[in-house]
Amino acid sequence: MKATLDIPDDLYRRVKARSAMEGRPIRAVAVELLQNWLDAPPPKPTPDAGVLNEEAAPWLAITRRALHPGMSHDMESVRTAIATAWAKEGAAKNPTVKRPS
Repeated sequence: MKATLDIPDDLYRRVKARSAMEGRPIRAVAVELLQNWLDAPPPKPTPDAGVLNEEAAPWLAITRRALHPGMSHDMESVRTAIATAWAKEGAAKNPTVKRPS
């Protein structure tokens, strides 16, 4: 299979020079590098990579308490569920405040 790659000029010149010194075609070098990359074990993700937690995003705590399995995931339903949960929690913390009907 043929593939076309855009490689920075400086990098290509360096690869071409080294492959010439070793007497190897650039194609062979590229195939070797790709094979080594595939054979290597995948990097292990860092513990919290890409994971939101309540310390990084405090709003996540109320979101988790407001959402439940089976509910609609459209934004209006999510907003309504969060607003309702927030109002209930606020009323529970301060019972003297009248809740909107």
